[in-house]
Amino acid sequence: MKIAFCPPEWNPLQQAARGEPSNATYLIQINVSLRLKARGHALTFIAQRDPGNNVCTDSLEDPRPAPLTWSGYRMFEIAQRAAWRIQKIAGVPYLNVFSNLRLYDACLRCLPGHEVAYERNGLYRTGVARACRRLGIPHVLYVEADEILELDYTGAPITGILRRRARRMFQYNLSAASRIVCVSESLRRHLVDGYKIPPEKILVLPNCVDATKFRPDPPAASRIRASLNIENQPLALFVGGFYPWHDVGTLLHAFAAVLKSCRDARLILVGDGAARHEMEKYALELGIGDSVSFVGSIPHDKVADYMAAADVAVVPYPVMRHEMWFSPLKLFEYMAAGKAIVASAVGQVTDVIEDGRNGLLTPPADVAAVAGALKKLIHDPGLRARLGLQAREDALRKHSWDRYISRLEEAFNAAIKGERMA
Repeated sequence: MKIAFCPPEWNPLQQAARGEPSNATYLIQINVSLRLKARGHALTFIAQRDPGNNVCTDSLEDPRPAPLTWSGYRMFEIAQRAAWRIQKIAGVPYLNVFSNLRLYDACLRCLPGHEVAYERNGLYRTGVARACRRLGIPHVLYVEADEILELDYTGAPITGILRRRARRMFQYNLSAASRIVCVSESLRRHLVDGYKIPPEKILVLPNCVDATKFRPDPPAASRIRASLNIENQPLALFVGGFYPWHDVGTLLHAFAAVLKSCRDARLILVGDGAARHEMEKYALELGIGDSVSFVGSIPHDKVADYMAAADVAVVPYPVMRHEMWFSPLKLFEYMAAGKAIVASAVGQVTDVIEDGRNGLLTPPADVAAVAGALKKLIHDPGLRARLGLQAREDALRKHSWDRYISRLEEAFNAAIKGERMA
């Protein structure tokens, strides 16, 4: 197939391609693109490099700027600057009108000749969907979350005219798409109930993992433990962003309780985010600073080494105001690495982890339950081994990239042929 591959932004995709620290969205997108290419599909990348500046290229290393027609004229630039000044004077937030028009113009030039367009949904972005509709090209939309609600959780909600505009644009993309790929059943229900999308139009594809990269790896484990001055001490691990939907505070509080009966235990936290410094301060307040290490953001390949070194891996979530729609990438990576997992019983986690079979589930935000699960695993090597072995077997059988790409290809073919998905 000839596929137009449309992530929201170009620079983070390039960073992920180079192996630099990246967020989960772009790790997934670079994996999808490279694996589609490996199967013989021809990809053209269409993405925003900076506001109003797009690329249209088949090369990740040497991108070409997207060709333009009317949106490249001087009068368009004058109108764009004038609108921005008027909005600023009137106190109206930037509405992304001209950026979308330029993306739409670029897509009208770049999309012809492609059999299908695959787009990761982006906030305030309808240029790809509108161009696909005009050109009659099937549009497959990948949705990880309702980003409007996601911003509510971060404490930076969109309000007023921007919120209404963001919802209208998301609704347009969902309605215009030939097929929608989303990451969890809870997200599918949200799209059906909240945006009135026909359920037969939506394919649920949970995240997956490269089990050749994330695997039991004793040499890597030894290297990481040596670098951290850890020998045989029990080691717990958290990987993820320091954001409100990751309940690092409960994990730290629980680990303080663990240290009362297992004084040589260590906790490593890999990742970055808005709340990292607050959590570092909280660890000091709890008196566990010497037993906790904040590693920060690291290349994805290096994350696999830290997972290999851990005895227990933790997936902590708080009680949420809405049903959790995420498909936690780290959960599948922990599983493939053969780790004993302690996870909050929320959303898709409960579809993946069976308590006592391939991990331990705890109620969200329950300090005592998390502490109890950690202590149980620390003191029972046999249980850790059994849970970790089963978790890896499940990752290999249910959550491989080969299976994911095959199902994505089926969605592309169904969109091209106008067929219903099974």
